[in-house]
Amino acid sequence: MTGVADLYLYLKKPHSKDRWYRLSSHFVNSTGHTKFAVLSWKRTGSNLLCGILHNHPDITMHNELFNTIDIFTYHPSFKTIQNCEALWTPQTRDLDPVGFLRFVWSGMLADGETPIKPGFKAVGFKSFPEHWITPRNEDVWQQEILEDLRVKKIILWRQDELAVFISMKRAEKTNAYMTHQYPSDLTIHVDPAEFQRFLNNYNNTFQNKYRSPISKRDTFIIEYEQLVDPIAFEEIAPKLWRFLGVQDDAKIQTLKETVRQSKPNENLSLVISNYEELEFCFRHSKVKHFVEKKEKGKLMHPPKVLPLNDHVKTDELCWSLISPLSGAWKSLRAERSRQSGVSIPPDLQSWSLLVPICSRAKSGLTSGDIETIKQRFNFNSNRFLDLALSSQHIPNAYIDRESCWQMLENFAKSLKATSSSAELKLTECIVGIDEDDILYSNKAAKIRIRKMFPCAVHFVSIKPAMYGHVCKIWNHLGRQAKHDYIVLLGDDIRLLDQGWQQRIVRRFYEVSENEDLPLGAACVAMKDLAFPGFPTFPVVHRWHVGKFGSIIPQQFANQGGDPYLYELYSRYNASSFEVTCRLENTIGGDGDARYLKHQINWRAHVLTENLKHLRESLGNLRPRGICLDVVVPSYRTNNNEFLKRILLLRATVMLYVRFWIVVDNPLPEHIESVKNLANGINETSLKKDCNYFVNVIHYAENRGASYARNMGYNFTTADWVLFLDDDVIPEPNILDAYAGAIKRYPEGKVFVGLTNLPEACNLWTQMLCTCNVGYFYGIAKETVRPSWGVTANLMVRGARCNHTIQFKQIFPKTGGGEDIDFVYQYKKWHHDWKTPITVGVPEAVVSHPWWNSGQTCYSQIMGWAWGDSICITEWPEKTFLVFPNWIELIVCLLPIISVCSGQYAAGIHAALGVFVLEHLLKGWKYFDDAKSVCEETSLRTCLVALGAGSVLSSQEVTRTIALIRRQSFFSFSRRVDWFDGSKPNIQLDIQLGSIVRFGLFVAVIWSTFRNSSMLSETEPDVGIALGRLAQIA
Repeated sequence: MTGVADLYLYLKKPHSKDRWYRLSSHFVNSTGHTKFAVLSWKRTGSNLLCGILHNHPDITMHNELFNTIDIFTYHPSFKTIQNCEALWTPQTRDLDPVGFLRFVWSGMLADGETPIKPGFKAVGFKSFPEHWITPRNEDVWQQEILEDLRVKKIILWRQDELAVFISMKRAEKTNAYMTHQYPSDLTIHVDPAEFQRFLNNYNNTFQNKYRSPISKRDTFIIEYEQLVDPIAFEEIAPKLWRFLGVQDDAKIQTLKETVRQSKPNENLSLVISNYEELEFCFRHSKVKHFVEKKEKGKLMHPPKVLPLNDHVKTDELCWSLISPLSGAWKSLRAERSRQSGVSIPPDLQSWSLLVPICSRAKSGLTSGDIETIKQRFNFNSNRFLDLALSSQHIPNAYIDRESCWQMLENFAKSLKATSSSAELKLTECIVGIDEDDILYSNKAAKIRIRKMFPCAVHFVSIKPAMYGHVCKIWNHLGRQAKHDYIVLLGDDIRLLDQGWQQRIVRRFYEVSENEDLPLGAACVAMKDLAFPGFPTFPVVHRWHVGKFGSIIPQQFANQGGDPYLYELYSRYNASSFEVTCRLENTIGGDGDARYLKHQINWRAHVLTENLKHLRESLGNLRPRGICLDVVVPSYRTNNNEFLKRILLLRATVMLYVRFWIVVDNPLPEHIESVKNLANGINETSLKKDCNYFVNVIHYAENRGASYARNMGYNFTTADWVLFLDDDVIPEPNILDAYAGAIKRYPEGKVFVGLTNLPEACNLWTQMLCTCNVGYFYGIAKETVRPSWGVTANLMVRGARCNHTIQFKQIFPKTGGGEDIDFVYQYKKWHHDWKTPITVGVPEAVVSHPWWNSGQTCYSQIMGWAWGDSICITEWPEKTFLVFPNWIELIVCLLPIISVCSGQYAAGIHAALGVFVLEHLLKGWKYFDDAKSVCEETSLRTCLVALGAGSVLSSQEVTRTIALIRRQSFFSFSRRVDWFDGSKPNIQLDIQLGSIVRFGLFVAVIWSTFRNSSMLSETEPDVGIALGRLAQIA
């Protein structure tokens, strides 16, 4: 997390070019008639306004003169000399746009002598942004219209951005732009991403592109809402006429051709076919339509993309108590189906239960076994040998025989108790037995097992090469499965709830119905009491085996298969927990198993490739589920109130969320406190669903913010990872805000949320507010495409998509610079993308407290500077050269000048002079901002302004010391471009400012050395000293 203080001197200040125009505007006199341009956007009422202007007796008005198709005007004859060919055509206009524009401003016909409208006092035309996109026209627009101080600008805009967009789409669809009303039954489908691109262009046009350097003097703004309201327009019209210098009491009529095409106060929810989706994506944005609905409390309920995890209600208990074949069960099922609109599944479905059994807790491999494995899989020269051997059983003794039979009998009893006789007739148990198992691999044991199990039993032999490879055994048994639903169980499992099979079948049907997927394209997990919230026992359908050829990919050894299946289908909102189907896992789960656990990195290549295969199997259906994990590094003790607010975040739409609390503080009390908090939240949330779960990661030492974030980042399997600090308070809608942003910006990879800092409460915080050290905390509200964002509130693509991007350990433990570096890594990874990958999400809001409870903390500020100085050496291509600042001059140049001249006292005096001058300049720069922050006495304002300068100076000193300690002399007089090239004007102003400052410093130094020489009556030749310095260099 990084704060930047030196930037604010150049923000919200007029840049050099703007200053020049503002100054020169006082010396420009406009003579003759008024020249003006109506700057607008399609479907904002421009035809209505232009018709009114055209009907004014003193105004010569044209239409879209620079339209790429043709020259549109209310006076066609002005382009052609009588009985001659046309003087101006689109081709001749584009070849000489300046000449054409000057001809238009003359207000004459093509002969150059006859005025279009006798006695005219103003001449103008209408312009849209797309008229100036060609390279030849862009400079004309900038120089001849926007920056010409004699050209008046009338800016017409419409507050309701959604109405503008819908009007554009209707006009495109009907080809009716002026004279006809839209059909009443016409509906429009709005792509959220397309509407967001329109919004960005629309807002940028009116906020930046149409902004004149002297906008208060040469710009008149009128809104569409004022234009269509007769009373409002009657009030504003005289002001418009006076602005143009024409008769202000004229009564003007609109053109007959101009017809209002949409109904007043039209209900757009009836016009937009996917209105619910669009409203969810923009409900927390600043789009006027949705802001007004939110203020009035008329927002619609968001569309639950997959309403599968919210129906544990009172009648859910009935499902576990009523027999699946009873009349009451059928009636209840039919009623629930009618309510949900889901088709009623058949009464019974067939099941294959995969049950590998083993009489040993741990067993060993002999040297002969190892050699057999090598020969069979050719592992003698293969890098997978260690993986194969490590996943075998650990050498040790067998479980006693009675315990084995007792576990198996308990499983069989639980199966019989939770299934009806009719269900058991359609159930088969595929029992896998080790080839050399001394207890089970004999005829008598198999007879005993058949009698014990209440359903059909098929035995499958497991070869020694598979021992301990649970995932390979899973696939091996799955190949023998002939029934519809397949689940891997074990002899250590106890099924607890009656009717579990039918409830899981019902869940598969609901997924298919709600998501319009083939029946079986889903994964439903039961609730494992030994490891709640983890999909330990996923159920799949034969559809899955048919499409993929096996239950899980062959790369898996004995870990990761179950979460892989759940992750695979979660991208289509087709993964679900059935929390009313509980089981108990007595040996496995999160504790010790009967084999060495071995994880592979399936989150990257394996998952990605199989997601592609799943998409192809579904007819290239685009994934629409959102998997979003939240990573919170936690070092602060007694911080559970902050953590609780984060862990209780919920979305109003279907999201699959895992919270990862990475405890970076080795204090046992802190670890225990966080674990207790997580367990309490999990216990409560798992009663409803398993889509939200809290995981706690801890280790034995404090390794810093970067290491902690990497731990959580690499543990996740989600497509999106949200980083939050452990001291922020997020708004309840933050997950919805980010989910909506994902829909609006499908090309985005880094989403920067808004981090609000509190109001100033004392002298120190007033200093921080004045120097705006937290500018990038609020960058999301300043720009749509921020260059980077702080990790207090930052969402990025998951590690499986770009696992080489990590937080680097070279940055300070407490943070500083690592967020800049992390985002720059993402940009480098996606450097060939046509659109920027960073997105500002101002509606995703967290509140951040003052550091050190608002008390003085220069160490925090200096820590940031130490970290961001590393960015100079890590990213030299994102830096630029300036003249040395005050501390670089004092530390690097003054000692050399003093040594060369022999005037050490003068060197000290010069350093003091430079120091004082620098802080006076900073105090002067910050004075106006200090007045707005403290609003107190002049003395207090001066203290705040000087203190703000000291914050900036502390960062400058820290950066210089850091560069000296790292011996990075290349980095001197280099500055990080905080905006990554997006604001060249600020970079130029910084460079120009450094020249002015350096000149003043040199004057102080020269004056000090010269006066010192005169006082000591020695040869005052500082020039000789500088000459010696040049020779040394």
